[in-house]
Amino acid sequence: MATAIAFAPPQTFPHASEVSTTLSVSAGAAFEIFADAGEIPRWLPLIQKARVLSRHTDGRANQVGFTRKLERGSLGYTLEYSYDPSTYTISWTTPRDSSVVCSGEARFVTLSNRACLMMYRLTIELPIVDDLIAAELDGHPASLVVSEFREHLRRLC
Repeated sequence: MATAIAFAPPQTFPHASEVSTTLSVSAGAAFEIFADAGEIPRWLPLIQKARVLSRHTDGRANQVGFTRKLERGSLGYTLEYSYDPSTYTISWTTPRDSSVVCSGEARFVTLSNRACLMMYRLTIELPIVDDLIAAELDGHPASLVVSEFREHLRRLC
């Protein structure tokens, strides 16, 4: 008698990471540079392309389509952004119907005229997240993003 074996699709679980660091620029400057979502491929090497799909009335990116480099190909996804200049906070999330689930927040807190604290959190949920986290992001994707952003600021300032 033959036994049927059912294969379930791989389960995905959100992978969340958070990190804080000090930056040698004002909170306002860091906020403005980070808020330019279309420029992310300039400082975050794992992002191949960013295309602003729509803008808020203030001109900031509302929806941005990203292409993420993978070992064997690429992954496309869209993020929707919101901004709070009064608290120097930028938030993003994927649309509800997206197969890739990503959300996060970057907050810049004033320490002095020339320094701020960057608090960054990121949650990712996608079928290949375990491989990505292990192979490319050293298990802590927020650290990679903040490190690359800090280096970008050093080159600019």
